[in-house]
Amino acid sequence: MQRGYTYSSIMVYNIIMYINKKFFNTIKPILNRLEDKIGNDFIVFGSAPLYLIGIVDFNKNINDLDVAIKEKNKIPKEANEVTFQGDPNQKLYKLKINNIEVDIGTCWPGQENYFYKLFNNHIVVDGFKFANLDVCEEWKERMVKKYNREKDKKYLIKIKKYRAKQKDE
Repeated sequence: MQRGYTYSSIMVYNIIMYINKKFFNTIKPILNRLEDKIGNDFIVFGSAPLYLIGIVDFNKNINDLDVAIKEKNKIPKEANEVTFQGDPNQKLYKLKINNIEVDIGTCWPGQENYFYKLFNNHIVVDGFKFANLDVCEEWKERMVKKYNREKDKKYLIKIKKYRAKQKDE
């Protein structure tokens, strides 16, 4: 757990999980507005769950929020379509909410198993769904393997340190 943060806890799989309330309270207005636009069947994934459970320090700013949805028809009309890493089969839909870029994605070809895990093994905080740590770690591993993304390598190191610390406690 990071020092200087206020944490609350939730029960997940009969384990108490600590939540960085400062981070959650920062993104909650964005999630509320997103829910108004697309409904509540979305999962926050990417790096946000790592901030949420305190694996990554939160310094009052975030670059973006990654969310997954099942139905492409839920994507707001004002969202801009882009490709991820230049792959035409991997589309994201970018939407600005409260000056934060929200990247909305649907299931990409070849990602069906991951997408299934994302939607069926999430955690819920105040009604909002977040990817669990196993799913986040798998995603970061995929990003490193396929794209050699440096930021994801750093996140994987932090995840491993967090897991080692949890075993010690």
